[in-house]
Parts: sequence; C-alpha cells; structure tokens
Amino acid sequence: MPLNHPALEDLAVFLGNTSRRATQGQNAQVMRHLLFGCAICRERLSAVGWDHRHLTRLLEPGAENAPIESYLALMATDEPDYSRAFDLATRSVSAILSPERQWPQAPAMVLAELDSLPAEEQARRVSAGGSFVAPPVIEALIERSHAIRYQDAEEMLRLANLARLAADACSPAEAGNDLRLADLRTRAWAQYGNALRVLGRPREAEGAFATAQHCRREGTGDPLLRAWLLEKITPLVIFQGRFDDAIEKCEEAGEIYRELGESHLLASTMVQKAIATLYSGEAESAVRVLNQAIPLIDYEEDPHLLLVACHNLIHCYIDLGRPDQALQLYSETKDLYQGIEDPLILLRATWQEGRLLRDLGHLQAAETTLLRARKGYLERKLAYEVALVSLDLATLYVKDGRVEKLKRTVLETVPIFHALRVGLETLASLLQLQQIAGQEQQALELISALSARIEPLRRQRIEEN
Repeated sequence: MPLNHPALEDLAVFLGNTSRRATQGQNAQVMRHLLFGCAICRERLSAVGWDHRHLTRLLEPGAENAPIESYLALMATDEPDYSRAFDLATRSVSAILSPERQWPQAPAMVLAELDSLPAEEQARRVSAGGSFVAPPVIEALIERSHAIRYQDAEEMLRLANLARLAADACSPAEAGNDLRLADLRTRAWAQYGNALRVLGRPREAEGAFATAQHCRREGTGDPLLRAWLLEKITPLVIFQGRFDDAIEKCEEAGEIYRELGESHLLASTMVQKAIATLYSGEAESAVRVLNQAIPLIDYEEDPHLLLVACHNLIHCYIDLGRPDQALQLYSETKDLYQGIEDPLILLRATWQEGRLLRDLGHLQAAETTLLRARKGYLERKLAYEVALVSLDLATLYVKDGRVEKLKRTVLETVPIFHALRVGLETLASLLQLQQIAGQEQQALELISALSARIEPLRRQRIEEN
C-alpha cells in the first residue's frame, strides 16, 4: 500500500465537503488508499461527516454500484487513467453528501395546508409541484403512511400514493441531484407497494416494488436503502409462498445491517427470516433464529417488533407440540398486547391463545376463545382464516369426543370451503369428517391433511385480489 496518506483536507475534497476542486492526481491518491483498505484514511472519513462503513459497502467487491474489478485493473497498469474510475467511485458518495436545498416552509406547515384540501385536490396539487414536492415533505408523507399501518390501511395507502405522486413530480434540482432523486423515489414507491400489500392487492404491490427496485439501481447505491427495500419486499414474497427467496432477501439485508452495526434493524430481518422459515415447515429452525433475534430488539424503538417475534415463537412451540414452553412465553409477554389497536393483531392473539388452551387440555376455555376468533374473522370476511380456525375447533371437538359439535362445525365450514373454491376432493374430505367423527386418530389425521390442502389457497386468495 502507498505510504503517502492524503491530507484531511484532500479527503474532504474527495467527498465533496468543500468548495475546492481536487486535481485528478489527488483524487487518484485518495482512491488508491481507499481501495487498498487503508484503515487510517477510512477512519479519518468520520471526521468529515461520512461513516467509513458505508463507504466500505459502496466500494467492496460485489456491491452493485461499485465496479471494483475495473478499479483494480486500472491500478495494475503502469500509468493508469483514473478519470473514469474516479467518476464511478465518487459519484454516489458526492451525491449523498451534496448540500440539501433549503425550503422556505417547514414540512409540517406544507402538510397542514395539504390536509385542508379535499382528497382529489391533494393528489392534483402534489402532482403539480411546488412546495408539495419538497423532499422533506415527501419523506414526511412516507413516515406518516408507515406510522398508520396498524390503524388504517386505506389511509396508509392514500398517504403513500401522495408520496409517490410527489416524488415522481420532484426534479433533480429540487432533490439535490439525480441520484438522490432516485433514492427518494425508491422510498416512495416502496412505501406505496407495501401499502398495496397490506390491503391485499399483491399484483399491484409487485409492480410498485419493481419500480422501486429500478429507481434504487439508478440511485446512490446507499447500502442502508438497499437493505430497507429488501425488508419492504420480503413480506410480499412470504405471502406468495416463495419462502427460500424470502430467506435469501432477509440474509442479504441482515448482512448489510450487521456490517453497519445496526443491531435493531438486523433483528427485524431475522424475525422476517424466522417467519419465512416457520411457514416453510421448519419450526425448529425458526425457534433458533427468533431466540437470536429477540435480544437484539430495541423495545423502546419498536415494541411491535418484539410482539411479532414473541407471537411467532409461541406459534413455533405450539406447532412443535411444546405447549408448556408456549404457555410460559405467552404469560411473560401477554402485556405486550396492551395498547395494540390493530384488530387483526388482536384476532391473531386470540386465535393463538385458543390453540394454546386446547393443546394444554383446557378445552372449554379453548372453545370459547376459538369461537371468538372465528366470529372476528367472519365479520371481516377473511375466509382463509375462518377455515383454519374452524379446523382448530374440529380438532378440539374430536379430542373431547363431542361428535355432534364436530358435525355442526363441519356443516358450518362447508360454505367457507366453497368460498375458497376448494376442489371436490377437499370438500369431500371435509364431509368425510362427519362419517369418522368418533374415530379420534383417523379424524385428527384427516384434519391435518385438510389444513395442508388449504395452505396454497392463502397464496391463491392473495394473488387474485
């Protein structure tokens, strides 16, 4: 490695932090040091406002925006021309660090003005430009959309759509440069895609995420943005049943977060990975991932993430036939549900509690709880969930020897299976439960087979919306 380290001022110039322009030779010297992994120079980057870990991600082999092989090939020549290599390497860094435009109005004032308008007029105004397309306003719309995801999915989508329209109307000059504009559009389109997914519109969500991915490739190459986008896409991939793909995305995002020291964000990707692993039928592996993730979660920053992690760990223990461990964890984490307003989260908790009570042998209490969960899903017309809760009730009645209750549940479930458009063979198997209601082992095996048969219907339901 060359011994002549660039001066601190040269590093600042390299990163675009001063008005002075560097010569090609000075830039080449900085580039050479950074590419050879000079620890001294990389540590000094923090003194001029850039985390050296982010630069490492931008320059390392395999990073999409860093053609490192080209740089190394150029340096291997006797008299390399660094101009092209320098342009490629510094374009992203300079774009990220370029000064932000100062806007005369605070985002809160602009949003207050926007809120006073009818919904149709809001969309027209943000598409027309002006103060409504200021990047701080767009970021605020994205944040507002994300914050309301558990309370009002329709409003989540409306706000995300405004952010998308505003980002598309924003210009490179308003965003700071074309790379930062691409990053901004990445965030807006990804939030829009996530809102579509939450509302059960997966085909549109997939299109929005494709646009977000295209924008990201045109942007700065910010590794945190790449990891964030992978996280946004993963739930859709899980619900489509592409579990291996989801796990791969989680691992890629997790690697970025781990290298950047973002332990809480790493925990988030690990929880997603565990969910994909659980749905793929590997509950034991999911337990290991969740037990690694939970200590990394910052409860103050995101209490909901801890709830999701514990909820799925309980789910794993139930599936593994370890109800005692599930009960212990449920008792320890029950307080996490206090203050939760999302009715679907509360319904999932009720359903899980019913399954747990059933497996522990508290059949009367389990019946009451499962019936409450089924009623909640029926009211929301969620046929897939109603079908699964009904099968859990059927299991309870088989274990308790309540043949008439089982037969009645089967009859009540037939129209639900019709709504899911199951095949005749599956419907016949459901009706067969009435014939073998008194034969516990055969009935339980048939219920298990029915659960496995309707699993693909969840993906079909999502894809047809």
